[in-house]
Amino acid sequence: MIKFVENKNINKKKWDDCVNNSSNPSVFVYSWYLDVVCKNWSALILNDYEAVFPIVSKTKYKIHYLYQPFFTRYFGVFSSSKISSKVLTEFMQAIPEKFKYIEFCFQEGITTLKGFESKEKKFQLLDLGPKHDVLYKEYSDNAKRNIKKAVKAGLKIRPDIAPEKIVQLFKSTKGDELEVFGADDYKTLIKLMNTCNDLKKGQSIAIYDGDKLCAAAFFMFSNNRFTFLKSGVTDDGKAKGAMHLLFDYFIQNNSGKKYQLDFGGSSVENVARFYKNFGAKDCVYLQVKKNNLPKLIKWVKSLKK
Repeated sequence: MIKFVENKNINKKKWDDCVNNSSNPSVFVYSWYLDVVCKNWSALILNDYEAVFPIVSKTKYKIHYLYQPFFTRYFGVFSSSKISSKVLTEFMQAIPEKFKYIEFCFQEGITTLKGFESKEKKFQLLDLGPKHDVLYKEYSDNAKRNIKKAVKAGLKIRPDIAPEKIVQLFKSTKGDELEVFGADDYKTLIKLMNTCNDLKKGQSIAIYDGDKLCAAAFFMFSNNRFTFLKSGVTDDGKAKGAMHLLFDYFIQNNSGKKYQLDFGGSSVENVARFYKNFGAKDCVYLQVKKNNLPKLIKWVKSLKK
């Protein structure tokens, strides 16, 4: 039986065991991660944690809706058993009726979902199993040129940098352009990085031009997969190939092992192209949507688009 369970009643130990032992574990759905990025997350749980499905909700104008929170890419059903389309449908049908609008993403491997609008999205993944010299051969000529440019410019690599500095660099070089993150979101991002570090699941890298910070990035680690979380790079750093040097350093230090590097993903072509410069391949996941709002609200909503 699939039950809707509020956060206060979730057994976090059983939850994390289920995620960890699933066929498709993801850092985004461990309880410690969810507790940071969306404190009031709830769940659908099959029997005694045989399968779990996190859901995150908000209420606006007395309308309850489900959404995909910042700093997560997707959720979905996680279980040690293969999830059939029947079980997946049963989970979706178990979502309480009070949620009139649904929009979130499923992990890779889910290609269709009956009764929902769906859209394919992409992220980029690199197998770190081969040695660095083998991986380097698959880099684009552009990536190789930029790495050489960064070395020639004398840029210096320093592992470990405070989360606050990474977030400030991201905010000052990119975040303000996005106009989606508020002050609380930046606080959440810093807390997430610090939590990863406390759990020995975080790695950070900084690139300096003399004494000046010109690029920095943060990576999370879980279940043999590194996931790139956020970075920042100055205009001067871009011109000197700082991010190419940073990623090459990270790949070099983690290659030859049974790891993967998840670049955080993008369906934006120029961003995806940057990740593919290092030999990363596209992976597809699904964004789903269902609108059960009353007709009048649907109409008003359409006027605001």
